Amino acid sequence: MKRIPERIVQEIVSRSDIVKVVGEYVRLEKRGSRWTGLCPFHNERTPSFGVNEERGFFYCFGCKKGGDAITFIKEIEKCGYVEALEHLADKAGVVITYEGDEDPAEAKAAKDRESLYELYERLAGTFHHLLISDPRGTEALDYVRRRRLSDQTLVDFRLGYVPKDRAWLFRFLRAKSYSVEFLSKSGLFSGKYPESSIFSDRLIFPISDVRGRVVAFGGRLLSGDGPKYINSPETLIFKKHETLFGLSKAAQAMRTSGEAILCEGYMDTIAFHAAGVANAVAPLGTSFTESQAALLKRYAATLILSFDSDDAGVKATERAMGIAENVGLAVRVLRIAGAKDPAEILEKNGPERLKINAASTITSDDFVLGNAASMLRAGDSESQSEAFGYLFPFIADVSSEIRRDAFINAAATRLGADPASVRSDYSRFLNKGSPKRTIARETASSGFVPSADAELIAAIVANSELFESARSEIGYIDFDEEPLKDAFITMEECYRSGDQSVAAITGRLTSEGLKEFILQKISDGAYSINPERFVIDGVRRVKERTLEQQNQRLVARIREYDPDRDGDELSLNDLLYEKMYVDGELTRIKEERHGRP
Repeated sequence: MKRIPERIVQEIVSRSDIVKVVGEYVRLEKRGSRWTGLCPFHNERTPSFGVNEERGFFYCFGCKKGGDAITFIKEIEKCGYVEALEHLADKAGVVITYEGDEDPAEAKAAKDRESLYELYERLAGTFHHLLISDPRGTEALDYVRRRRLSDQTLVDFRLGYVPKDRAWLFRFLRAKSYSVEFLSKSGLFSGKYPESSIFSDRLIFPISDVRGRVVAFGGRLLSGDGPKYINSPETLIFKKHETLFGLSKAAQAMRTSGEAILCEGYMDTIAFHAAGVANAVAPLGTSFTESQAALLKRYAATLILSFDSDDAGVKATERAMGIAENVGLAVRVLRIAGAKDPAEILEKNGPERLKINAASTITSDDFVLGNAASMLRAGDSESQSEAFGYLFPFIADVSSEIRRDAFINAAATRLGADPASVRSDYSRFLNKGSPKRTIARETASSGFVPSADAELIAAIVANSELFESARSEIGYIDFDEEPLKDAFITMEECYRSGDQSVAAITGRLTSEGLKEFILQKISDGAYSINPERFVIDGVRRVKERTLEQQNQRLVARIREYDPDRDGDELSLNDLLYEKMYVDGELTRIKEERHGRP
């Protein structure tokens, strides 16, 4: 099996700044010696996630996930150990060498992924050349010029063009020595007609993953019949519901502003960026998903929805509001004035007008209240009932009683109704069939029970310089629970390897419960005040217990001693002398525990 040598692993870890690694996915703020932020692994509104820069690990008090930079990348990217190391090595500039044999299937999948990345990257350049410098791209270039996209924007987003001839791309790639089998799995050709490209006479939008690697294409029809927009099908490197157009370009602006703008499509996203509003992204021709919302939550605390102003756009906004709020994002809505969408504002009024419009947002509550108010017809009480019927599902989704009560009062005022009557109607609405409630996921118990011995292990992990003195007094055999025995052995191994960091030790523990306990304690700042005394007392307590157990065994053996049976092995005097020694050690330890040095 393919392995990365331990010396390379250590170099990758030592050169990976965990604050920078985590900071690419989580907005972190410095608080004392820790960096904190909203956990990317579970939904929360108040930060319980922290990074300890000095010790090189992260920990969440909410979901209990924790570990080093490798563990973080494995969890956040949903990848394996080797892939996580490769990701970190790429960021840290470490050249990786491998040892051992690869699993054939795993090796082929990895090779296919790399080949797809290479293919899509090359095609992005080719399509861009066809748009900018080839006569076949003239019509497409005229179209983007009419949409007021600058030359720099075309370069930034690498917009491209695919010719009308559906067989052109197959011939082009076969001439580059790509096999028919590989091309059939590339996501570029029809399953029924393998030499026919799914993109033909279309303006091309390269779609990148969060690392900026091109993984798919979107295409806008320029003439003829067919869907206005199409996207690449899913492949080994592309999952449509987990990808957002423009994210790699918007990530830094999101972190800086704390806000993300979600648009309806490619052109709206590009229009915002062209206007200097760099935190805009879009789903890929599909409905906004919870996976995409969770992805955005890594970078921003607030989501601004900027969908079209038509009925379909309003419904899409209402749906996206619920998805975003369910993952813990605050939601605001951008109201488009005097145009259908942001791209139209850019085209008709220019970038400055769009930039100003981007700052005009309202809360999600104001958005639905405005929609309800638009249903009212003068002198028509039935329209008022319809308006509240529209509002009640939104009110039911509000988790806070205080916010729900305020919402009802605001709705009553806005729609000219008596609050008591609104509450009465709302109660009847709930009684007809309560809407689904969000139920928080429970974390399964790890079965680990904290103990004084676990505290000692945690204190030594937190203060690794104390392990050398501890190991001279006690060993793994002195602990009763298997997780603690394993932990002591792990500390010994790390001591001998020269890496006693918190991340190195906890990363090797077999007990998740103990790992969580240690990381939580250290994150809390435990064992930072006079740790020497805490560890010395703990070592003496463990040693005293071991001597007590040894003494009990000796007493039993002396009581049951049979010279005919046991005389060949050892004499009674041997046992008595051993007991005298143990008694003396016990006395000494007890005196030390009661304050004598």
